[in-house]
Amino acid sequence: MLLVAIVAGFLMAFLGSMPPVGPIAVMLLERGVSGRYREGRGIALGATIAETLYCALAMAGISELMSRYAIVETIARALGVVILFALGIHFARLTIAPREEATDSTNKRASFGAAFGLGFGVSAANPVLIITWSGSIATLLSFAHLRFTAAERAAFVAGVFAGMFAWFHLFLWLLQRYRSKITLHAAQWSVRVAGAAMIALALWGARLVLIPLHH
Repeated sequence: MLLVAIVAGFLMAFLGSMPPVGPIAVMLLERGVSGRYREGRGIALGATIAETLYCALAMAGISELMSRYAIVETIARALGVVILFALGIHFARLTIAPREEATDSTNKRASFGAAFGLGFGVSAANPVLIITWSGSIATLLSFAHLRFTAAERAAFVAGVFAGMFAWFHLFLWLLQRYRSKITLHAAQWSVRVAGAAMIALALWGARLVLIPLHH
C-alpha cells in the first residue's frame, strides 16, 4: 500500500500542476521564455514545498477544523481570491523581455533565494489549497475504497512533493529545449491571456465567497 500511496500522490500532483493558468505555472512560463531558468527552479522548489505542506495539513485533518468554523474557511477563500486577482492583473499587463542569467555567483545565489521565497510565498499565501487537497484526497479515498495508515499518508505526501517537483522541472526543461521556437511576443500574449483567466477565476471565486455572507 505504501507504493500505491506514493504513486497516487505523484500522479495527482503531476497532473494537477499541468494547467497553465495557475500563478506558479505562469511565473515559470515567464521565467522560462526570458531565459531565467535558475529563478524558475527557485520558484518551483519554493512553491512545491509550500503546497506539499498544505497537502500534509489536509491529510492531518485540518480541513475538518476549517469546516467546523465557517469564518476560517471564508477568510482562507477570500485571501486566495485576493492573491489570484492581484497576480492576474500583474500577468495581464506583463511585458516579457529577454535577460541572461547573472554570471556572478553571489547574484546567482541571491536570485535563486529570492525566487524561492517568491514561489513559497505565493503558494503559502493561498490557504485555500488545504480545502482543494482535502477534496482531492477525499475523492481518491472514496472512489478507490482506500484507508491510509499514518505511514501511507506520509508516503502520499512524499509522492505529492515528487509529482509537483517533477512537472515543474519538466515544464522548465521543455521551455529551455524549445525556447528558440517560442517567440517572446507569443509567450507574452500567452502570459497575458493566463492573467485574464486568473482574474476571471478570482471574480468567480469572489462570488462564491460573498454568497455565504448573505445567508
